[in-house]
Amino acid sequence: MPASKPLHLIMLLVLLCGPTAQAEVFRVFGAYDGFPKYFEQDGEAKGIVVDISKHCLNQMQVLYQIQLMPWKRAYTMAERSEGGVIGLSISDERLALFDFSEPIFTEHVVLVVQKGREFAYQNIIDLKDKLIGATIGTSYGTVYDEAVANGNMTIVGFNDTRSGLGMLQRGRIDAVLLGSSVDIRRLALSWPGLNPDAFTTLPVPFKSDSKHMGIAKSLKMGWFLEQFNQCLKNGYDTGIFDPIIYQYSN
Repeated sequence: MPASKPLHLIMLLVLLCGPTAQAEVFRVFGAYDGFPKYFEQDGEAKGIVVDISKHCLNQMQVLYQIQLMPWKRAYTMAERSEGGVIGLSISDERLALFDFSEPIFTEHVVLVVQKGREFAYQNIIDLKDKLIGATIGTSYGTVYDEAVANGNMTIVGFNDTRSGLGMLQRGRIDAVLLGSSVDIRRLALSWPGLNPDAFTTLPVPFKSDSKHMGIAKSLKMGWFLEQFNQCLKNGYDTGIFDPIIYQYSN
């Protein structure tokens, strides 16, 4: 007989309590510089991916804490089984490490360039001789990973998207990979020396990218993600998430 929802919640509490008698909350990590998907405002985690995740965790009656930080640190902590991570894209390498939820949010990944330095782009081969900025620890799927490994893409990493835009503005790189929902103008205005009118997006997207919750396979929480997925499906089927997406996109 399948375990009931209350039994699943008891299992989660046992999993998180460990050998001590004091229960701990389920920790969820994510990037802090991806407005409108994830960002901090007055010390509170917000954004499309954050708020949808909060809704489902609340529906599941789970005690949780969402912590936003540089992406590389968030990914590493989740990889060490210290909690889940939101904003995770799927790749073959990551499928061996994490159990994934269904997509929390899907968008295009675009190439942001400096105005006046646009170049022709149709597919990944066109990036062979370019320096492309991307957040350290980011993967945009297996094709991306293979292109980087084979030397068909040269990646210049950064910990903060705004520093990547700074490199782009100074001509140190040719383009930056960003989600299409990222508010570039807002980011530029929050960083000294960045000109919000200095950037534009190439017309052809790099790829479509879905953001998931990932939990290390060692935690054996596939059942937890099944419940999370049920909430995601219900939220999209009924339109519950529409106001969240609209709020941050307009």
